[in-house]
Amino acid sequence: MATQAVQVTSSDHTLPLYRMDVGTYERLVEVGALDGLDVELRDGLLVNRHPRREDAVHRIDVGTYERMVASGALEGRRVELLKGLLVAMSPQSPEHAAVVERLTRSLAGAAALRLRVQLPLEGEWDSVPEPDLALVERRNPPHRHPRTAMLVVEVAVTSHERDRGEKADMYAWAPIPVYWLVDVPGRAVEVRTDPGPAGYGRCEVYGVGATVPSPAEGVPDLDMAWLFEGLGD
Repeated sequence: MATQAVQVTSSDHTLPLYRMDVGTYERLVEVGALDGLDVELRDGLLVNRHPRREDAVHRIDVGTYERMVASGALEGRRVELLKGLLVAMSPQSPEHAAVVERLTRSLAGAAALRLRVQLPLEGEWDSVPEPDLALVERRNPPHRHPRTAMLVVEVAVTSHERDRGEKADMYAWAPIPVYWLVDVPGRAVEVRTDPGPAGYGRCEVYGVGATVPSPAEGVPDLDMAWLFEGLGD
């Protein structure tokens, strides 16, 4: 296998790309998950054998990603598909886990909606993000991931750049009407609304002492002091 460094261009260079080992790659090839792709493994990344642009990394679509997942080769790997790239998900700190747990309790009573925790959404043709929490329609068919949601939540301890950038763009495109970014170090919740092709048109920031308005019937207003109580003590 070639070992020269692979260049990733555009704003996506900030994404923490998932780098697979040779065993994972060979398993994907063996089961046919990469059939039809003229790619090779280099520096842990899937790259085009004959790149036509400076960025050699191959961008995969949702169908290819789902074949990779179905093969079992990515079992146990914390990875998601963003903008056609396999991206490593941040490990969960105790603060991250505590906030997700509290938000789960807060959102669980949503009427006529289904709460999904750290499960995939099928976004654009090349993205399958896994938000920390999402409220989706109950009627979504069980044989496929939801394509949109009424609310998505990302809890950011170190992933602020990604959550404010690529993920915010994807959620606005879906379009998802309300996107919460929970800034754990900043002890704040950024509420984005008014989605459109250019992103969210409005962002309101709620700090400790404020109350975030309920996003859905059956969900109480979110007490910021309660959400962050005891964290960092």
